[in-house]
Amino acid sequence: MTKKTINAEARGYAIATGQVTAHVIANFALQHLKAATIFRDRMIALENEHANDEFGAFFEEIRSYASACFMSSAASLEALINELFIAHNGTLRSQINNFEHEFWGRNGIERKPILEKYKLALQMLNAAPLDEHTTPFRDVWALIELRNALVHYKPTWDPDRQRKVELIEVLNGRFSISPFSDAGADFVSMKCMSAGCVKWAISSSLSFMHEFHNRANLEAHKMEAFWKLET
Repeated sequence: MTKKTINAEARGYAIATGQVTAHVIANFALQHLKAATIFRDRMIALENEHANDEFGAFFEEIRSYASACFMSSAASLEALINELFIAHNGTLRSQINNFEHEFWGRNGIERKPILEKYKLALQMLNAAPLDEHTTPFRDVWALIELRNALVHYKPTWDPDRQRKVELIEVLNGRFSISPFSDAGADFVSMKCMSAGCVKWAISSSLSFMHEFHNRANLEAHKMEAFWKLET
């Protein structure tokens, strides 16, 4: 009888050693999106609970859940494309000669912006490219920029605010803004903290995943778990 040992590697997968070697990729992309749905549902409940209240301290809790939803949604998109590249015996990985260097290296794929990774994957598969001018792509670009704007928050008068101006132009009209913000409130840190925006964040992530999967057709069984979150 062969004794097997499991050694966890730093990059998120495990190797089972023995007569048979197997590689297990942690499905954190799905976990991140599941977390986003939990934050979404809690945030919507809070907005409904305080529907008749004036702006108050409760808004901090609303903002905590909303921003967590945005961050988890964006994290899911990045984790997913990384997992598709990393998967042992996967289609993408098999096309990379020196995976350690070309993916993890100083100028490797892992360091590219999220959407650049998706575009590169489709190029490697000789699949139809994503249309950067259509709603799924623009919405996910805006979601990632919203996440970045919150993580690296800068006031509107900052010299580097042009990306934030473009972000607001893309988001304006996409969803209902927070009922607790007034006309002069900051768009990113106040108006986006709404039930409409958290719903948009998750639906946009799933729509983009569908667009990518329709072209790439990678790991259909893995993606089925994401589609279940649509209900």
